[in-house]
Amino acid sequence: MKSVGRSFSVRSILLVILSVAGGMIAVVNLFLLSKDMLFGDFSAEGIFPRPMYGFFRVPDRPNTIEQNAVNRLAADYAQVYFPALEFSSLTKNYETGYLDPWGRPSRYAPFIHYVCAVSFCKLDYGQASLLHMLVQTGLFFFFFVMTFKILKIESDLWMGLAATMLFLFVTPAGLSWFERGQFSLYVALAYLLLMVGLMKDKPVLVFISALFAYVKWTSLPFLLVVMAVHWLSAKDARERLRFTRSALIYLLVLLTLSLAFRSRFIHFFEGIYMQEANVEAVGIALAQLLPTAVVKGLPILLVGVGYLSLRKCGRNFEQLPPFLIGSGILMLTYPTVAFEYNIPNLLCFIPLVFYWAKGSGTLHAAVRILFFGFVFLASCTVYVGSAVGASFILLGYLAAAGVFMGMQFAGEGMVNREL
Repeated sequence: MKSVGRSFSVRSILLVILSVAGGMIAVVNLFLLSKDMLFGDFSAEGIFPRPMYGFFRVPDRPNTIEQNAVNRLAADYAQVYFPALEFSSLTKNYETGYLDPWGRPSRYAPFIHYVCAVSFCKLDYGQASLLHMLVQTGLFFFFFVMTFKILKIESDLWMGLAATMLFLFVTPAGLSWFERGQFSLYVALAYLLLMVGLMKDKPVLVFISALFAYVKWTSLPFLLVVMAVHWLSAKDARERLRFTRSALIYLLVLLTLSLAFRSRFIHFFEGIYMQEANVEAVGIALAQLLPTAVVKGLPILLVGVGYLSLRKCGRNFEQLPPFLIGSGILMLTYPTVAFEYNIPNLLCFIPLVFYWAKGSGTLHAAVRILFFGFVFLASCTVYVGSAVGASFILLGYLAAAGVFMGMQFAGEGMVNREL
């Protein structure tokens, strides 16, 4: 017993040391990135490790000079900010991208540009882009903590927060998310709040999830899978009616925000469709390995796998985290344009991993270890990508997803307990 206690104590001490060291690196990286994003002073060149895709700075253009944006970071946020400055010209920008510093047509809905126009656009670009990232991060951590409390796993909160900070600010993929001014944590929030809202029958979380999902429409395919599988878990007509209500909440939010700017929305939707159907697949897009038509049918396949998973665990949706994780990994590769700075999408599964891992047995512990191991490796593929190639990395995503889904069928799921 003494040796076991001593071993546990050593592991705890090592965990604290690693967390403190990683936390210090995360704080320094966050400070340097924020300073560079605000002033464009190249201070982020000193962060370690480097972002996965290097630094992409706003070029010298008449509209970027006017907004004090030259040499600033957050290049992807520019797709929202600069078109929002001329909201009346948004339709033309959806077709040509002439308002973006790099000529990229926006892939964000008109309502998102409107929100930016009446808020962040009141500030210069450096201030607006940094505030956008801080608000996004703050919202994520707020709801992240809330879900730990809802799931009654507060004892694991510290470890969950530490892991999240390390993935965001001490890995190349996480740093690229911040450096590009991406929207990945809104997607993670949409995923997390929908899954927890459905598990615990909390319609308000489903409603908030729909708001976050609207920020980035690439979130919708996975959310559709989650909603469909949850609906299939209904045990009787009354329960099916209640689950239908959740789906209608989502649909109502999406329709309301879209119809508010319906003429511009049509041009936005056409642009999304053309990109997914005709643009050459890049990054970690699965369409590089399989025909686009096959890839776009992936949500249907996942719903089928989800139904089989439900039959395995007695139609208990709460026992599906391994399936949900596997599906989330696959859906990272679903868009035609997909990059590793979207890996923070997977942080939504951290509370669910701890929740499911409360069950006894080696399977539950294995899911937790494999999940954190995969996220770490996927966040650091920059170190091996040139050696193994994009196809090998994509096969790694497929293999990881297959392992998690296989684990869903390998055991009986989470043990019954009062939650």
